Amino acid sequence: MRVFLLYSFLVLALLSKVSAQNDSLPNLAPESVLKEGVYLTFNDLKTNSPLPKENIVSNGDKTQPDFISKTLTENKEIVFSYKGSQYRAEVSKIWGYCQNGNVYVHFKEDKFWRITVFGNISHFLATVIVTRYVSSGYGGSYGMGFGMGGMGYGGMGGPSVPVKQAETHEFLMDYTTGEIAECTPTNLEVALSRDMNLYNQYMKIKKRKRKDFMILYIRKYNAEHPVSFPTITGK
Repeated sequence: MRVFLLYSFLVLALLSKVSAQNDSLPNLAPESVLKEGVYLTFNDLKTNSPLPKENIVSNGDKTQPDFISKTLTENKEIVFSYKGSQYRAEVSKIWGYCQNGNVYVHFKEDKFWRITVFGNISHFLATVIVTRYVSSGYGGSYGMGFGMGGMGYGGMGGPSVPVKQAETHEFLMDYTTGEIAECTPTNLEVALSRDMNLYNQYMKIKKRKRKDFMILYIRKYNAEHPVSFPTITGK
């Protein structure tokens, strides 16, 4: 019976992780609604006051659901109106945007990534360029080496060379500070420590299993601590 219960719990955690990849409903307080538009800065997200797409000067069709993403992807800068004047903003310096109920953050490789789980602890996937060290070994064969402090250690004693490749990694964003960190059990533990009840629950999970339960506890934390926006006049 104990084995069955443990198996059921693990399946539930896996399902939670998979469903999180398609999350579209953020953990918001009942009175809060995400406004659609461009976040020029992180504070625009915090105050729920994005630049409305109506203020963007463009010949594009603003009725299209992908107008914002398409505009930011196809241009190096945008022109927008604010209080009767026009301004320019470099796309590379824009923090993110909200489109169709989803928040996108500007992170790595000059791209915007959809936040799959939005809340006080947010989660998203992003493609990053990492360096792996490949050893030529003996006789021209190739093996993977390990990089450490810029030094390559190749298998079979052969010379190693750095090879850059794209990988998809998971990240956490702290809504309080806007800081982004690799999605690891250790980093999640730091975030969960603001709620000792959830923190203690998470720490009771065997260390080698904690990674499997990360998404579940991110969602638990967000459900207990929903994001609430201050009431201010939007742009």
